[in-house]
Amino acid sequence: MTAALLLREITRLYVREQRKHAKCGDGTSTVQCHVLTELSRDEGLSQQTLVGRLGFDKGWISRAVDALVANGCIERRPNPEDRRSTLLFLTPAGRHRAGSLEQNLNLHASQLLNSLPADCHRQIEDSLQMLLKALTCPSAGAGACASLELRPALDSDRVFIERMLIQEGLPLDGVQEHLADFAVGELDRRVVCAAGIEFYGTDALLRSVVMSPAERGKGHGKQLISHMVEYAAARGVTRLYLLTTTAAPYFSKMGFVHVDRALLPQALQQSRELQGACPASASAMSLHVDQFHASV
Repeated sequence: MTAALLLREITRLYVREQRKHAKCGDGTSTVQCHVLTELSRDEGLSQQTLVGRLGFDKGWISRAVDALVANGCIERRPNPEDRRSTLLFLTPAGRHRAGSLEQNLNLHASQLLNSLPADCHRQIEDSLQMLLKALTCPSAGAGACASLELRPALDSDRVFIERMLIQEGLPLDGVQEHLADFAVGELDRRVVCAAGIEFYGTDALLRSVVMSPAERGKGHGKQLISHMVEYAAARGVTRLYLLTTTAAPYFSKMGFVHVDRALLPQALQQSRELQGACPASASAMSLHVDQFHASV
């Protein structure tokens, strides 16, 4: 069997086993499981984008989304760039269900890997990393995929940063004040993502993490956050905090953990985000910078 046929057969059998372990028979169809998994990695997608990514018939996707909206797992929000469409976001109930689904799938994957000889794991990981790169950037070998270039934000970048924040419904308070500690990512000289840090001694607040919708799901967010964690560590920060209303599952995969908002360091109370710019419903999360792992 050639390598190409072997890959196809492994994929077929693996997907079949993953569906069994996903336990989608609890009232959640297989298509709904795919929708939940996709949104847990990249919220704010349109229904048409889901059709393109998942490759299912648009009628199947429509019925799955309608069912998930009806049972309170997904909410539709107006698309600020197109009044004719809406964007899909997980509700707290949806994030809980998606988290349970991810836990089951990850457990199955770990059990499968652990059934193989331990001395093969590194070789398997290296091979999977190459496959992942080929899947996320098919033309990488030819150098056709633009790489994200990260740099400190300039005064002229503020308009692009604020535009992205407005589109995502994130606060602008404090952006100008802390712009010197923002970074932006460029693709072909276009600003496509940004993030900032507010420093309070050995504690710091990661804020305004935003990505252009067209560039989501390509690993740029992981690269951006890794850059910000390294920047914080270089400034002597030992613990990094953030507030989020929708992206807790994403950050948890990088080592951030939920903390009681009332127990945040007193110094952070100076931040405009904690003084009301972020809603009271926003989750607080923290990270020991030496425990960061870019596993998303």
